Amino acid sequence: MQRIGCVDGLRLRAQLFEFLKFRVLAAQDGFFVEFSVQERRAWLAQHHPQALVLNDASLQTVWDRTHLLNT
Repeated sequence: MQRIGCVDGLRLRAQLFEFLKFRVLAAQDGFFVEFSVQERRAWLAQHHPQALVLNDASLQTVWDRTHLLNT
């Protein structure tokens, strides 16, 4: 069961990364403004709710990688 959870987490992070990549391309520099954890989760609830299963550290890692690679 623990392996399944790990695979699901990897899959969710990859999906979120792809989603954010296209979102960044559409929004350009204005996308990565400073959000609190609660604001980011509220935004994700509207636009990519399946990512809410990830913990804060995983969300931050994906957010940072997307920012680094796409801006």
